[in-house]
Amino acid sequence: MLKKILTYCLCIIAAEHLLAQDIHFSNFYTNSLNVNPAETGFFTGQYRYCLAYRDQYRTVADPYQTFSANLDGKFTKRYWNYVIGYGILLNFDMAGDADYNTVQFGIPIAQHMNLMGNTIILSYGILPALHYNAFDYTNLSFQEQFNGIQYNPDQEISEDFVTNSKTYFDFSGGLQLSYKQSKTQTYTIGFAAYNINQPNVSFYNEETVRLRTRFLLHGNAIIDVTSNIDVIPGFKMQFQGKQHEFHFGGMGLFNIENSSVSQIQTGLWFRSKNKDAVIFGIGCRYMDFDIMLNYDLNISSLRNASNGHGAFEITVSYITEQHNKSKRRTAIRCPHSL
Repeated sequence: MLKKILTYCLCIIAAEHLLAQDIHFSNFYTNSLNVNPAETGFFTGQYRYCLAYRDQYRTVADPYQTFSANLDGKFTKRYWNYVIGYGILLNFDMAGDADYNTVQFGIPIAQHMNLMGNTIILSYGILPALHYNAFDYTNLSFQEQFNGIQYNPDQEISEDFVTNSKTYFDFSGGLQLSYKQSKTQTYTIGFAAYNINQPNVSFYNEETVRLRTRFLLHGNAIIDVTSNIDVIPGFKMQFQGKQHEFHFGGMGLFNIENSSVSQIQTGLWFRSKNKDAVIFGIGCRYMDFDIMLNYDLNISSLRNASNGHGAFEITVSYITEQHNKSKRRTAIRCPHSL
């Protein structure tokens, strides 16, 4: 019990000096608006809807749970050589015994320009957003509540919290370039910068506690191997202060004719941050819904506490066809999200 109490105290003290980090998802293929604002409106169709849920570290402590809901659409005219994308992004994250939660609400906007006869698409976007952070310190244990013999949760503490919630404005932006080499090969690379304004996230109004800028580089290739098989290798690299993440792997898509399940999707990725995790993915396209399940198998030193368990993630996305067509085009064969 004493060890647990001291751990909580150390976490509270450390919180004054830590620079906060962003939430993240393992699925960076269909959860596009959480990858790059320049992805807004970058798909074949009229509207795109996406729901994602992630559950992490359940076997170690209270789980880190993250939920995302987003949608985006586009404005386009026949005589335009560009497309305007717009959307809404809502993220909610809860972690730890103190129920530390983050709510993010953003409105991404992007423009996609056709260059060289539609061979190249140049995209750029911005993401203005409001963030809300809060925690419940009544769920925490403090050293003052331990009298040397037993723990008394009703014992008053001298810790003075100025506030247990924080609201701030955050601004992000990104660029993306897509090159269609042939009918069977498309290459995409993008760069995004999050928290460009480095907002103050301190519950004590300490100016040094800032949400550092996060830089993200991502890319993929869409290769039609046969008429029924596509391969999509991809990568994502992130840097935020001293923290970094390298995420790479690929997906295989198997298309099925004349079936309610028109596509089977499998994937394997490796996330390297001190050999963090191997990520398995399996999914399908059922009745125009893309459903992807991911599981992070922990292979870092944390596996001794987690017994190898990591995170479970599910993503459901849906794209409506333009002009209310009942059957949408296979989205993977256009420059797809990554």
